[in-house]
Amino acid sequence: MRKQIFTAIAEKLLTVPGVTYVDLWNDNGAHFAGGAVYPLPSVFVEFETIEWHQQGNAARRADINVRLHILNRAAASIHGSQDPAMAEALARFDLLDNINAAMQGLRGENFAGFMHTISATNHAHNEIIEDVECFRTSAQDTTAMRPVSRVVGLSAAVK
Repeated sequence: MRKQIFTAIAEKLLTVPGVTYVDLWNDNGAHFAGGAVYPLPSVFVEFETIEWHQQGNAARRADINVRLHILNRAAASIHGSQDPAMAEALARFDLLDNINAAMQGLRGENFAGFMHTISATNHAHNEIIEDVECFRTSAQDTTAMRPVSRVVGLSAAVK
């Protein structure tokens, strides 16, 4: 199920102008001592803890929360809202809006449309900015279900 959701998210986000790299989250923002090792802006997908509810026939259902970590290069030092470089600094919010628009209603075979739930704007950054956007979907995982087998050639006659 997570593979299906990640793949759908990655394919959708790679259609957003400016996003060229999508991967699974592994605390990627903490490893920038020598600079970014992937193109920026990048989006990393983190699956939060999933609480599954068992259903019949080995299916399970859950609300699945994903956190999108959007890593981008910070604009040069800005000195107030009248600074000519402010437009460049605010462009990060355009990217976040475009990511939100792409994620709205994204659905798949066994998961419902994503809903945007939380935005966390980075306020303490140096060269790399990490903004976080959270989304929720409801999913039914059928990967453990056994295929239904049919017996051919038998008939039941009632007398």
